[in-house]
Amino acid sequence: MRKFLPTILMMPLLICGCVGMSTTDGSSTKQWISIVSSKSDLDGSTADVCYKLNLRFNPAEAEDRIDTDRACITRCCWYSENKSVQMDFNAGFADDLVENGTAKKYEPEILTVNVSYSPFLKTIHAKAEQKGVIKSDGIVQLEYDQVTKPDQFLDLDFGTQTAKLYRDSDTKQGTYLFAPEKKPDTTPEIYTDIKTDDEEETNYNDLSDSARQELLKKKLSYERRQAVLLLKRFYNKEIDAYILAIDKAKRAQGLVLMSNDRDWTTVKIGTPIYKVTCKVNGKLGKTPSTMKEFPISCGSYEVNLDEKTVTPIDTAAISIVNGEYMN
Repeated sequence: MRKFLPTILMMPLLICGCVGMSTTDGSSTKQWISIVSSKSDLDGSTADVCYKLNLRFNPAEAEDRIDTDRACITRCCWYSENKSVQMDFNAGFADDLVENGTAKKYEPEILTVNVSYSPFLKTIHAKAEQKGVIKSDGIVQLEYDQVTKPDQFLDLDFGTQTAKLYRDSDTKQGTYLFAPEKKPDTTPEIYTDIKTDDEEETNYNDLSDSARQELLKKKLSYERRQAVLLLKRFYNKEIDAYILAIDKAKRAQGLVLMSNDRDWTTVKIGTPIYKVTCKVNGKLGKTPSTMKEFPISCGSYEVNLDEKTVTPIDTAAISIVNGEYMN
């Protein structure tokens, strides 16, 4: 019986360590994709791998249009959850155009990279759907047009404009904007006409280029604020509860989470439809001196300003709205 005692005692240790991180497990068939780490199963075989795309961009500023963490460039992605990576280089085109008066419109607009991994060969492979875009050394070569006329590329139906005042019920502050004269006012609680003796109508087509750009900029800025405001009215309590749940879990581990800094990123995807992404620029540590960056994704949402709807569109947002993270 004594011969079997050591084996019996070791069994709990083997069970506790059956799934864990290991060093790089496998090679790549491409220079621009590599395995960073892996997970093993009960038999010691590779169960999953975390990979990164070692990509660079030409023009270099094209990288500013994408989320490099989601694109598996600055953060490794688990193969089981990310067998395909998509990058949209024109997602921020409208914003850049209105803010700067000029912007690059890239071709191809979308880059899709499909990834495959062979546990038997311990080899990872990647291939871009758009042929010839990714060079063998990892350079993403993009063509582009430098656009300088916003009114030709932004789908904004201004027509004849009249000045109106937007009143934010939360802040009680007004901001001037321009809204279509012909469109019925279906939200009287938000829009209030300014009735003055010298009120004039402004024809959008009669404005100079600089005046039109300024008008577009004001409208886009207003819509961004509206999109964030509408999202907060729908799901701010659910997002707060999610952050609080993370805070409690970290406190149980003896850690302190600082999560006051919250970012709202808006991208125009329709008229007037926005993708709003919530991110908490958190910090985590046992003491103020040991705090490290701890970003928390609080989801991406599609906000339709005309329909007054907010729809969660990624895993984090759906989990937050449905409270699935509590399970």
